[in-house]
Amino acid sequence: MRPEKPVVPAVRLGGEVAYLVARQREQRLAEGVAAESRHLMNPDEGPIEAAFAQMACDYPEACTCTPEESTR
Repeated sequence: MRPEKPVVPAVRLGGEVAYLVARQREQRLAEGVAAESRHLMNPDEGPIEAAFAQMACDYPEACTCTPEESTR
């Protein structure tokens, strides 16, 4: 005779799933913030960032921001 499997109430299971999904979302957000911080602190990317900033000035038709946004 096989032992019976424990029965988990659906309400409890749903709550646990919601908690795990929220925790996973928070983890992904934290990883994204950390990656952006590493990117902003990397001095080797300074010339690359400057080149992209200059492109908007050299080719205004290629710029996708509005004039108000570009002055921020």
